[in-house]
Amino acid sequence: MRNQKYYSLVTNNGDRTADLYIFGDISNAFNTGIDEALEWDLGEVSGLSIAKDLQGLDADILNVHINSLGGYTSEGLAILNLLKSCKQKVITYCDGFACSAASLIFMAGEERIMGAASALMIHNAWITTDGNAAQLRQQADVLEKISKAAGNAYMEHVNISREELDAMLDGVDHEGSWILPEEAVQMGFATKIADSTESSVANQSAAGMILSKLKAHPASTAPAPAIDADALAEKIVSLLAPALSTPHDPEKAKTKYEIKNFLTALAKR
Repeated sequence: MRNQKYYSLVTNNGDRTADLYIFGDISNAFNTGIDEALEWDLGEVSGLSIAKDLQGLDADILNVHINSLGGYTSEGLAILNLLKSCKQKVITYCDGFACSAASLIFMAGEERIMGAASALMIHNAWITTDGNAAQLRQQADVLEKISKAAGNAYMEHVNISREELDAMLDGVDHEGSWILPEEAVQMGFATKIADSTESSVANQSAAGMILSKLKAHPASTAPAPAIDADALAEKIVSLLAPALSTPHDPEKAKTKYEIKNFLTALAKR
């Protein structure tokens, strides 16, 4: 059990607004149902947990704040459609990362606002599976349909072609694409970039500093030096080691994987 809750809904009766914070993994309804029954707070969110919180919500505007590496595509689509069908005006904010299924939820906003140091990450659906050749081909067909459904959510707002979107979902080495705030607005994923003066919250973020430096120093016309993303990710993870529980913690491997992908995407810009 964690001491801090990463998913919550706060109602502000004074100005008839509500703030929904999705700062955790997008899980499935089965998992969140068990968590609720056992009174565990694992920082997960599902369509079921969102639906329960939206029931009877008395507000005119729902601000949805997102900082999530994603999770189940089906739940991301469910939450997207729940938010689109709710009676409140929905404004989504990318406060850090809105990756994978979380980027689908971001698309639910009538207004979609990205922090100056934030990023979206989109990719085709993937799964870990086993089976014979026929079963694997069948799984591939299913994944293509799921990816198409997710792509439809982006296409409701973006101003690029479906072919361009599909290329971004596939990405370099089939690992999807990272989208910085300016690109997101240009392509229609976002409607605006938040003014830095709109937030007085202090932050300390390596990703934020990297993104800020990228915007402050336009790319040079000279060839970029080669970056060993794997080695750099390993170095960053080693510096974060005190915050990771054990040397073989699965979260450490996941953290290294996410950092490596992020650095690789930046190096290819």
